[in-house]
Amino acid sequence: MNITQSQGVVKKILGIETAPHLKGKMTTQLIMGCVLFALLPALVVQVYYFGYGILWQFLICEITALICEIVVSLLRHRKISTAVGDLSATVTALILAFTLPPLLQCYYTVVATVFAIIVVKSVFGGLGHNIFNPAMAGFIFIVISCPAAMSNAWIVPAPAAYTQATLSATQQVIFKKADPVNLRNLVEGLNLSENTHDEDNDLSISSIVDSFTGATYLENIKAARKTSSLDLLPGHDFTLGNYKAYMALAIAYCIGGLILFAFKIIILRMVVAFFASFIFFQWILNHFFPGNYLNVEDGLLFGGTMLAAFFIITDPVTNAGTSKGRIYFSVFVAFLIVILRAYGSYSDAVAFAVLLGNSCAPLIDVMTSRRPYGVGYKKGGFQ
Repeated sequence: MNITQSQGVVKKILGIETAPHLKGKMTTQLIMGCVLFALLPALVVQVYYFGYGILWQFLICEITALICEIVVSLLRHRKISTAVGDLSATVTALILAFTLPPLLQCYYTVVATVFAIIVVKSVFGGLGHNIFNPAMAGFIFIVISCPAAMSNAWIVPAPAAYTQATLSATQQVIFKKADPVNLRNLVEGLNLSENTHDEDNDLSISSIVDSFTGATYLENIKAARKTSSLDLLPGHDFTLGNYKAYMALAIAYCIGGLILFAFKIIILRMVVAFFASFIFFQWILNHFFPGNYLNVEDGLLFGGTMLAAFFIITDPVTNAGTSKGRIYFSVFVAFLIVILRAYGSYSDAVAFAVLLGNSCAPLIDVMTSRRPYGVGYKKGGFQ
């Protein structure tokens, strides 16, 4: 309420400020800062098991994203400090860096980031107006456009991979087009040195299993799932060898998710609905069609399932806007991941499932919108 004085008479008039009149303490900058902090455990695990390539990818994504935000702000005659200071571009850059191969050459990373920030985010109106998740869209754009470059840039995880995939070694591959094969062999050698105490037959079995490991596991089993022979592949233990990387990464994502939940940034029921529906669909379909579908453990730990559960589907801009709609959105994305992994042409279907879910979010909002008061009552009741 505003107080004015006219001709010696004090008048009280109602303010005409627009909503919201009650504002929370959590600003966009604080929310994005919490998300970055929650991703730090996963970043540490990535560096330990995959080397320093992830840091170079993040640096390229970050610089490119900031330049794009500055250019867009200048074109729209808006404050540069507002566009850069909200940290949304930094969050997009970090999530995109997590999805890209550690040894991807720099210009591919630049193209993916420009597409994510300019086309997917800014063209639709900027932060809060984008329909699709920018990081997932940028990843899909580069996967579809340059599949060979993506497949050749992955690295097999190994304990203490940062000792071989150093800052200088990964820089040679990413910026100076050095052959990544030698670096990959050095990292894989760390796995072999860990198994030198095993017996000969154990080593032979391990060599068969190792041919289906690493970040390209879902890519390597593509032929097996297309021929309905996934159940014939040897199993693996996520507490041994380089498989520990995926278990450690899943734990890191869970720690990050707990941090976000503690700060009330993500909605717990969305995460619970996603995991419950994913486990249900994966278990049922694997039980009846074991040759086409992964088991529950592999489905959760391989690929980007854990990242999607805590950091992708919980994006408040691109998911559903109603309470029920968020649950349906989570279930829908989980179902799409399971189905597209079995029958899709690409190795990991998380990004595709997320974008399909984003496109259906407005329809989900319409189908789950609250009934206006007085509408739908029986005749003679309130109208």
